[in-house]
Amino acid sequence: MGPTINDRETAATAETRETATRSGMPSVDEQRSFWNWHWDHWRERRTLNAWKDRRNAEIVRLLRERGLAEARVLDLGCGPGHYASPLTEFGRVTAIDLSNEAIAIARAKYPEIEFHAGDLYQYPLPLAHFDAVVAQEVFDHVSDQDALLGRVEALLKPGGYFAVSCTNRFVIERAPRVSPAQPAAHISRPLRMRELRGMLATRFSVLALYSIIPDVGERGIYRVINALTLNRIASLVFPLRWITAAKERLGLGYQLIALVRKRPNAPRV
Repeated sequence: MGPTINDRETAATAETRETATRSGMPSVDEQRSFWNWHWDHWRERRTLNAWKDRRNAEIVRLLRERGLAEARVLDLGCGPGHYASPLTEFGRVTAIDLSNEAIAIARAKYPEIEFHAGDLYQYPLPLAHFDAVVAQEVFDHVSDQDALLGRVEALLKPGGYFAVSCTNRFVIERAPRVSPAQPAAHISRPLRMRELRGMLATRFSVLALYSIIPDVGERGIYRVINALTLNRIASLVFPLRWITAAKERLGLGYQLIALVRKRPNAPRV
C-alpha cells in the first residue's frame, strides 16, 4: 500500500520545518511566542485599524459576489477573531491561529465560530472540505509560501475559493516605515503583484487581483502620482474615487487582494 495523502502532508510539513531551520527562519515555537506577544500588545501596535478594516471589507465583498451561502469557510491566521466574525455571513466558520492566547480571546468573544490553536501547516483539518479559505495578511508572514498554497489547495473542495491579502513589496520599497519595528521572530516576505500572481496561478485559477490603499508610497513614481498638486488638477477632470481606483487596479496600493479558485476538475483528496 502506497503513502496516503496524510502521509504526504506529514512529510511535506517536516520538509517545510527543515527548510525554515536551514534558511535561518524562526522556529514555530519562536513564531508562536512572537504572535502571543503581538496580541498581548495589539492596542499600542494599532493592530486593528482602518487599513485592515478596508482589507477585510474587500475580502468579504469578493466572497459575497460569488454568492456563497451555507458554506464551510476556513480562516487561516485568524488572530482573536475580529475579522473571522464577518465571515459567518457565508455559513459555518472554522478558524485557526498559531497564537494560543489569541485563540483564547477569540473563543470567549465569538462562541459561534470553531477556533483552533495550532500550526496551520500540520493541524489536522479535514481535506477537500471547505468551500472557501481566507488568509488576511498571513501569506507574507509564513516561512514557506508555496507550502501554504499546497495546504490551501488540499483543504478546498474542487471549485472552492481562496481569498488572500498580502503586503505589496513595490510599495514597501518606496514608502516610509508604516508599521512598528518587529522582533527577530517576525517573518516579513511581501510580494509584488506579478510575483503573487505567478505563485497563485501555479495551483489556482486567478479570478481577481488588485491593490488597495495607494497613498502610502512617497518615493520614485509615487512622488508624481501621489503629489497633491497633480491630484488636485486631475480631480477637476475625473472624480477622486476614479483616480484612486485606477491606482489600485494598476497594483500601486499598499495591500494586494486576490481571489482564486481551485480548478473544478482537481482530484478529490
